[in-house]
Amino acid sequence: MKKPVKYSSKYLTIHVIENDATIDVKWEGKSVAREPSKFISPILVKVLEMASAHRKRIIMDFQNLAYMNSSTITPIIKILNRAKKGMTKITILYQKALKWQELNFTALEIFGTKDNRLEIKGL
Repeated sequence: MKKPVKYSSKYLTIHVIENDATIDVKWEGKSVAREPSKFISPILVKVLEMASAHRKRIIMDFQNLAYMNSSTITPIIKILNRAKKGMTKITILYQKALKWQELNFTALEIFGTKDNRLEIKGL
């Protein structure tokens, strides 16, 4: 396991933890920036490249995210699209009990694949 990397921008923190079989991307705080892609996209692209090169599953964990504005979904959708075109596996975890998470992440279920290469899981 490599040393965890922490990325922070105002209210949002993203932790990237590389394990033997997975790369965990844990989201904390709030994503309220007007253009969150500037901060988020380079991180997700780097994680996707690492996962692809080492054949690891990406686990994006949003359970500790307090809030995200509608602009935040764009870089997430872009990375799911890129992963779907390649062979990278991604699991998105969210809290079903939080209404805003349920609304946002169930909408992403259209990216899910039958082979569970891309999966969206409400816990």
